Amino acid sequence: MISRFIKELKKSELIKRSKLYSQAIGLGKGEWVKVFIDFVISKICYKFTVTDYFVIGNGYTLSRYEKKRFFTMQRGCWLWKKVNDPKYKHLLYNKVDALDFFKEFVSREWLYAPKSSFSEFMDFVNKTPVFIAKPLHGYEGHGIEKHSTSSISEEELKTLYNHFVSDDMLLEKCLKAHDDIYLGTKSLDTFRIYTMIDGKGDVHVLKAKYRAGTGDAITDTADGCIAYPISIEHGVIEGPGINEVLNSKNYFYHPGSDKLVVGMKIPMWDRVLEVVTEAAKKIPQIRYIGWDLAVTNDGVEIIEGNHAPWTGTFEIMGIERLWWPKIKALI
Repeated sequence: MISRFIKELKKSELIKRSKLYSQAIGLGKGEWVKVFIDFVISKICYKFTVTDYFVIGNGYTLSRYEKKRFFTMQRGCWLWKKVNDPKYKHLLYNKVDALDFFKEFVSREWLYAPKSSFSEFMDFVNKTPVFIAKPLHGYEGHGIEKHSTSSISEEELKTLYNHFVSDDMLLEKCLKAHDDIYLGTKSLDTFRIYTMIDGKGDVHVLKAKYRAGTGDAITDTADGCIAYPISIEHGVIEGPGINEVLNSKNYFYHPGSDKLVVGMKIPMWDRVLEVVTEAAKKIPQIRYIGWDLAVTNDGVEIIEGNHAPWTGTFEIMGIERLWWPKIKALI
């Protein structure tokens, strides 16, 4: 087992990567050897990845007690593979199936281009001249486009329609965040809520965060965007934000808006919790889900659900930490 693990280390360039990360966090040569040995132990015993240990989770600063209880990315993958039935994941992964299945939580206009005629497309853009186009099976905001069609010709619209059809795109009306939480961004700022159904069928809301775009980003998951932890009990931003891609931390004010976000009250928070609870109960075969929701002036709306949600910042955002024993108790 040890020899196989060493071969895997060499093949994956973990030694080289860990050296680079160690230099980035200011470790000397002697310190690196000690930390690398600790990383290998943490990887074998506590399922730490390089990201958990060096990049986001700061595993190199944790005690053995903390590592044992840390909800690592590998433990997150094990969890959704363990409790989520793959036969039902299309109801989340396939965006059209999801919109239909959770239609009572969706009020925005949408159109699946490959199954729509040009005439139906024209009806959609006449009612919804500004819209988002998403790849049907896209994730983390990749491939999303924003379009405004109010001043383009019919010939250009035909070209656009053909692009949407050939690239298997779903079109959705643009939404705007509720006035009380709007930070002046060009993206729709959304909530990521993690739910877990226990062995008795009860829904537990584990973690929540508010994700807000910056600059010209049209999604709230782009490189410059910030995620802020939310107190589930009180429905307020309970701590500073973090850039989940670049791993920069301690954003008390949202970049570009100078608005203090920490302490911000989330409107309709009770309804947010109701929606994710009701939606989770609709699909008990997928027990662990990361929900993306919007809160607009018109209400709470599901954007999508994720059957394999990313857990990279699960342990470093918010007040409550060391989640692994609590999650295992729900399995």
